[in-house]
Amino acid sequence: MSTSVFADRDVRFGAHAIELVGAVAGGLGARRVLLVRGKRSFADSGADRLLPGLERVAEVEQWSDFAPNTDAADLVVGLRLVERFDPDLIVAVGGGSAMDMAKLLCAYRGVTDAEELHARIRAGAAVAERGTRLVLAPTTSGSGSEATHFAVVYIGDAKFSIAGPGMLPDAVVLDPALTVSGSPYQRATSGVDAIAQAVESLWAQGASEASRDYARAALELLVPAIEGFVNEPGLGSARPMALGAHLAGRAIDVSKTTAAHALSYGITKGYGLSHGHAVGVTLGAFIESHAEAADARLQPGIDAGVHRAVMGEILGAFGAGDGAEARERFDDLMRRVGLKTGLTAAGADTPQARAALAAGVNVERLGNNPVAYTAEELALLLRALD
Repeated sequence: MSTSVFADRDVRFGAHAIELVGAVAGGLGARRVLLVRGKRSFADSGADRLLPGLERVAEVEQWSDFAPNTDAADLVVGLRLVERFDPDLIVAVGGGSAMDMAKLLCAYRGVTDAEELHARIRAGAAVAERGTRLVLAPTTSGSGSEATHFAVVYIGDAKFSIAGPGMLPDAVVLDPALTVSGSPYQRATSGVDAIAQAVESLWAQGASEASRDYARAALELLVPAIEGFVNEPGLGSARPMALGAHLAGRAIDVSKTTAAHALSYGITKGYGLSHGHAVGVTLGAFIESHAEAADARLQPGIDAGVHRAVMGEILGAFGAGDGAEARERFDDLMRRVGLKTGLTAAGADTPQARAALAAGVNVERLGNNPVAYTAEELALLLRALD
């Protein structure tokens, strides 16, 4: 799949594309721009090169005072800033949290009361449209948030996913040069997250042929590139990682995530692993389990032949002949990019801890999984992890 994938969306892709943000803003008729950005990544990545061009066409106010996990308390602060500054364009430059925050500012613009905001988030109404223009520019190769129609927000410890066509941006600026400045751990966890999205998109019950095409193309780019990108980053590896992560985002936008992602939130919350790392510690076990699953284990509506074909593609992406070998190859890839594998290393080292993780899984995401698991079956799968 070539970059013709961008034909249906406005995506500016290439090294130093970030310098085009001013031209994009001008083309959208922007006069007042709220720049939602990472605290350190904005300058460290070189994304600040967008400022001269952007400031030539619009008045710019910057905002970076929000937590890494998008929180409703921070969102209220941002919504009040939007009310005061009255931007006609919001530009987000950063990781998934910055982009999710920008989407949410557009979705809930005009809501400045915390209780009303919480009620709307809990109601979860689809965001059908928005009145504010939106441009997204990722500085990591991982979340794919620039390609999806949903965003995550927390009220306390409760996680909510807000979705709707109004969450898709007017334009995306995809600059591989921005993605090499993060730490090796950040590059590894973001890259593993993108690989997991592609794998889960291939087997998800919600997959379409189009989403599987995106996922296949993503895996072809990501798996060969991630080790070099983490250990010796440069534009040669950054380009396929940026494109692959975007394609994985396009895939997950249709298919949604499945069991490995469903479990990751409890691992992150309970044991402090970053999101991509938390997904990765169980993904290998799920690949093996899915490859070995008997037809009777499949969810209603899953075509057994299609599932076997998809699993063959996933095994092939890791150069494996069966599920056990694919698990070992994926776990070895995790180790080569500096990520510890298994739940023992994460701290979930007792059967009780693993049963609690299984019991806390998002049921909706389990329903999107092709293989059916009870909480007890999930606990057994987790118990077998090192």
